[in-house]
Amino acid sequence: MDGSFVIFKGSRRVTLREGDMTVEKVSRIFQVTTQSVYLTGDDNVAVFPRPDGFFSPIDLKDNGHYEVHGAEADADVAATVPPPPPAPSSSGQFRFSRLAASASVPPRAQSPKYFTRTVSLGELQSGRLVNSRMVVVRFTEQEASVPCIIAKVKEAIGSNEPLILTDQNAVEIVDSEGTRGSFYWKQNSRKIMAVLVSDFQAAQQKKRRMSRRDDDGLDGVFTKIEEVVLASQGLSEVTAAIQGLSDLAHRNTRTLVLTEEQSGHVKATFTCVVCRGCMEDPVFATCCESLVACRACTTVWLQESSHCVKCRADNFAAKIHRVTGLSEIINAISQLEF
Repeated sequence: MDGSFVIFKGSRRVTLREGDMTVEKVSRIFQVTTQSVYLTGDDNVAVFPRPDGFFSPIDLKDNGHYEVHGAEADADVAATVPPPPPAPSSSGQFRFSRLAASASVPPRAQSPKYFTRTVSLGELQSGRLVNSRMVVVRFTEQEASVPCIIAKVKEAIGSNEPLILTDQNAVEIVDSEGTRGSFYWKQNSRKIMAVLVSDFQAAQQKKRRMSRRDDDGLDGVFTKIEEVVLASQGLSEVTAAIQGLSDLAHRNTRTLVLTEEQSGHVKATFTCVVCRGCMEDPVFATCCESLVACRACTTVWLQESSHCVKCRADNFAAKIHRVTGLSEIINAISQLEF
């Protein structure tokens, strides 16, 4: 089946089939001379016709867009008189002659290279910053800095309220030599969250108050441990680790410490394979038979790949399930020190 191509010049745009991609037809449609006509694609590479007067389908992409170039033909003559056929050469084949250098069309200015990355939008819930939604921003090398990324996030969400950027541990990202340049920002494995300045300050104040709690605060720890144990039914290794926390707390130990093995089980179970942070709204994969990533991270992953983020099994979208009922255990684990 013949392919089709969109060719345009100025405001005029037509779609031609492979068999219609001839010098004569293109020149007549766009009123340029047959001796000067050529095309350029999105990559700004020139495509010239073959000696037989056809544009080769090997040089063209199906459904591609190509701009027509060439010296303007007389409008009145082109509308009434068809262009004369090219004079045959000694070999009887059509010959194409390029324009002189003085009449050649200057090349387009090279477009700047753009990078994209996702930024989570955080909001304050129960004194903690949690991910509410995500936006994708595009930026150039010159725009790869904290102020420019903040400005692009504001533009994307249509807000002028003051924002700051934080990492996955709610630590503010400041503008510095290390955070300038595309190398820092184009790594989507580094989770970045944009939050209101007021929400960030409120979360920091609560974090400082919690760090000053004394032994009287163990009642809150007991309650949190009970919630974690109930929420982690079916995860035997994590349940055993949390039960160890409960035993230590009931012995009135001021600092609760997990063993290295227990800490490893908890972290491995609730670490997102994509962003390497504590999972938010976790997703379970049947191919791995385990929790694998944040729901938001899997959404972004599926835009680029159909394979599992952990075991690389195919048809990942059909094998994932959102896991509910673990919000309390995740909240508790993110607040306890390992």
